[in-house]
Amino acid sequence: MKKLLLVMAATLIAGSAYAADIPTNQQPEPAYQAPVTWTGLYAGVNLGYGFSGDFDPPGWRLNSASGWTGGVQAGYNMQYDPIVVGIEGSLNYADITDKWMGGKGTLGFNGSITPRLGYAMGDFLPYVKAGIAGGDVEMKYVRSDTNFLVGWTAGFGLEYRVTPEISVRAEYNYTSLARGDYDVNALPRASYSGSDVKLGVNYHF
Repeated sequence: MKKLLLVMAATLIAGSAYAADIPTNQQPEPAYQAPVTWTGLYAGVNLGYGFSGDFDPPGWRLNSASGWTGGVQAGYNMQYDPIVVGIEGSLNYADITDKWMGGKGTLGFNGSITPRLGYAMGDFLPYVKAGIAGGDVEMKYVRSDTNFLVGWTAGFGLEYRVTPEISVRAEYNYTSLARGDYDVNALPRASYSGSDVKLGVNYHF
């Protein structure tokens, strides 16, 4: 009887060892992916087009300015599921220009500081923004003069997280800069207001 029990125990042990060596078709568990978070510092570049710009000099039709714009931006977000709040600064160069009857207006270097408010939906972040803006506005008629005008800007956009580090976005902005005095023949005062659309890429640190 003892021999029979020993034989049965040895058979069970051997069978278990053999079964452990048999390959299985089970797929490995997927690697853990941390949930998307928008919290943190980011920086990137943008490229866009300005349109419907109005320099509003008295008696002059410089109200159809358009042209390219591009620059850099950086900011910081804090996420409170699903709300995302942050602040962003941008510095851009533009050539948004209009001409009429020998007069010319141009928006050149410009920038903004804007708080942002977004609603996180996984990899997507729709947002709105508004804040202070400023820019170099040049007026020209025979001679030229440039002022740095200050005002406000507001807009909205949609950002998409391509990878944990890279996001892309598209946004619309409206900017209005206060009127300034110019030492230019026939163009004594001017301001700037206009729209732009931009595409951007950000790196999240």
